[in-house]
Amino acid sequence: MEISLLSDEQLSDLYSWPQERSFRLNMLLDSDDSSTGDDGTSNSLTSGEDRRLLRIIRNETDVLIVGAASIRAEGWFLPPQGRMAVLSQSGNIPWDSCPDSSRVSSYPSVSALLHSLRDAEKNILCEGGQATAQLLSETIGFDDLALTRIGTVENARLPDFLGKSSDFALVSTLSDASHSMTFQYWRRAVEHQ
Repeated sequence: MEISLLSDEQLSDLYSWPQERSFRLNMLLDSDDSSTGDDGTSNSLTSGEDRRLLRIIRNETDVLIVGAASIRAEGWFLPPQGRMAVLSQSGNIPWDSCPDSSRVSSYPSVSALLHSLRDAEKNILCEGGQATAQLLSETIGFDDLALTRIGTVENARLPDFLGKSSDFALVSTLSDASHSMTFQYWRRAVEHQ
């Protein structure tokens, strides 16, 4: 189905968060499973429909996790509510350009970030680039994946850095034919190991 035929409310229902704490990955990948274009950012890969879906997914996010490299390359894009958690071993974060540093915290490790989560923070979204996605996939595992794929991805399996495709079930596939994009929504089908 063409994504443009769905309203914001319909997309919000499709990508709704569960009642329990959930770790979700939202990532844009080209046909080579890269999340950056020729300009070194996702800006040259994205589309209006991809940005609309990103906005909808972020609307109910309690914590947005990104890697410091993503902040340095893409700039600051704080979620509409909640807070941003930046993973950075070096601490090299451009704080001087942050629009609201009271809503941002930096963590040297996934363990430190997990210890900071409050009980009320249930909707945890990772957008933080391939290295951050792989680190979180290996350490805590994602409960669901919102992947925007560019190019032909019929029957595409998950990228290797996200684990085994058999651990997830494909819930929805939408398209944006004008930009050769497919929007895949996967949910974990087996318990975390």
